[in-house]
Formats: sequence, structure tokens, C-alpha cells
Amino acid sequence: MIKNNFIEFSFNKNEDIDHEILPDFEKFQTLNSAEQYFLADNYNWDDGIIVLDWIIDSPKCDKGTASLIFWRAEPDFYFNYTAETIDEYEKPVWNLLQKIVEKFKQNKFKNNKLKFDPIKEGYKTDWETKLDIWEIPLELKTATKGKKPFGFGF
Repeated sequence: MIKNNFIEFSFNKNEDIDHEILPDFEKFQTLNSAEQYFLADNYNWDDGIIVLDWIIDSPKCDKGTASLIFWRAEPDFYFNYTAETIDEYEKPVWNLLQKIVEKFKQNKFKNNKLKFDPIKEGYKTDWETKLDIWEIPLELKTATKGKKPFGFGF
């Protein structure tokens, strides 16, 4: 169900259809925390960030999933930009990253059962940032607690 509805969904576009293909939000709402992690882990960013936004906004979103999304976005690219200076086409990812930072700062992710370790995944977490808006909470720079979900299979 995840692969058919959320992985590379925009690649299934029929050439005769002029409108953008969007995933089904009602189906998304049926996903549990582990399924959201799996989706984020396998997501093709070429589909845009609508599904990633849904995950971050979901009350089921685990800290590990939010951390995975944050680091996969390659946040260091955005560290020198503000909402006023970022190019328009980069704004959706910039906004997503800022949302994740703020939710970590405010302890809004209630679930902490799924593991993501940015350092073990190869991400540099000690970037110097000059803008206060990019003050990344320590919790986002370190491994989350919990276990890495097993594969659900494609």
C-alpha cells in the first residue's frame, strides 16, 4: 500500500492528464509511526515534499522519523538563508526544515520509539550556523532512542 500510493506517486502520471497527481491523504492517515518511518526512509524527494509535510504534521510522527527527514534534506545547504533570502523554489524544503527544528525545540514530537542516528548514517552534524533560526537542538544532532524499524518490503 505504501509503495503503490506514496513512493514515486508523481511518476505514474498519465501523459493525457494536465493536473498534478497528489497522494491520498485519507490513506496516509491510516499509517502508523513505523510505516511513516518506512515511507520517509524510502521516499523519492522528486515527488515534492507534500507527504513529508504530512508526516511532520502528524501526531504519530516519531522523533526518529523527523530526524531522518531533517538530515535527508541536506540542511547545511539552507543554513545561510532566511525566509526572505531563500529562492522561491527552495522555500518548501526550507520551511519543512524550520518546522522540524521548531518542533524539536518545543518538544512537540511525543513518540520516541524509532532510531535514527545521523552520525552513523554519514551526516555531519556539527555545522557552524550564523543565523539563530538555524540553532539546531542537540537532540536533533544525536541518535534518537528506540529501534530501527524492520523492512516492510516493497
